Amino acid sequence: MNKSNLTSGYYIFGNKGAVWSNQVHIAKNSDSTTLCKTPMLSSNWARIQEVEHIGCEECLNKYKEQNNK
Repeated sequence: MNKSNLTSGYYIFGNKGAVWSNQVHIAKNSDSTTLCKTPMLSSNWARIQEVEHIGCEECLNKYKEQNNK
């Protein structure tokens, strides 16, 4: 899934490791963890590197559950 497919209130998040391993996550506005409960304690390298693709399967599944998609 690409970040352009996310509905309002969601965005991508990934530290350097997530970006390098193509495992970028989905986060919900105002939450301190991603949908798969990964803490967001670093800079958002997914945004810095302008990553488009979301690779975390657990985040994708939770997003689909929350949005009935």
